[in-house]
Amino acid sequence: MKSLIISLFSIFCLTSFSQKKMTLYFDTNSSELSQKEMVKFNEFMKTKDLKIHKVIGFCDLRSSNKYNDSLALARANFVSSLIRLSSFNSVFEVKSKGENFNQLKDLDLNRKVEIHFKIEKIAPPKVVPEESLGTRISKSKKGDKLVLKNLFFYDRTDILYPESYKPREELLKALKDNPKLKIEIHGHICCTPGKDKEEIALKRCVGTIEYLVVNGIDTSRLSYKSFDAEQPIFPIPEKNEEERKANRRIEILIVDK
Repeated sequence: MKSLIISLFSIFCLTSFSQKKMTLYFDTNSSELSQKEMVKFNEFMKTKDLKIHKVIGFCDLRSSNKYNDSLALARANFVSSLIRLSSFNSVFEVKSKGENFNQLKDLDLNRKVEIHFKIEKIAPPKVVPEESLGTRISKSKKGDKLVLKNLFFYDRTDILYPESYKPREELLKALKDNPKLKIEIHGHICCTPGKDKEEIALKRCVGTIEYLVVNGIDTSRLSYKSFDAEQPIFPIPEKNEEERKANRRIEILIVDK
């Protein structure tokens, strides 16, 4: 119990003063940590703003050089695996020194792994608010084309994803806030190049216009055109669902404002 208290105290000092090395010790011929050393490791991994740079394994002189190199590397790999399970800090150097270092007289202190680290407080990325559709339209000029961001449809349908109701509402608000604004709605699909016999893109255009008209926008301000899959954002065939979602989209052309 006394040794555990001492270990925890040393970790507290380590954390407080941002020292650069943490040492874990191993039993003879073992490549796994004892319960006591696991407690030390777990407490160490709670250190705030911890950034690990290197993990090095060591052995005493009790066996052959080749065996000690292998065992020391196994120890380093064991600790590295624990780090990767406990933290998103997964990029660091892993190496073995085997018995090739200045051995101490106390053999227990030679069977170890050193974790070299820094305390690096990383500033969170600056979040730049995304411009609203209304702002984008106010900055636009006649002939500009705007993608209606996050206005996505289920594949082979004119049905919106639930999270796409809000962008459609933003388009309605922009038209109400700008009475002189006239737009042409462009429909696009994913996945299948060429002409679409089911006219899914056309249905998406018509469905969008119907929503706007039902909610008070005069038809004289609205027109539409279907491009099927002739103008994809990402090449067809797409690599993943995110690319497919981006290709099956609605754009607006600023006709007048």
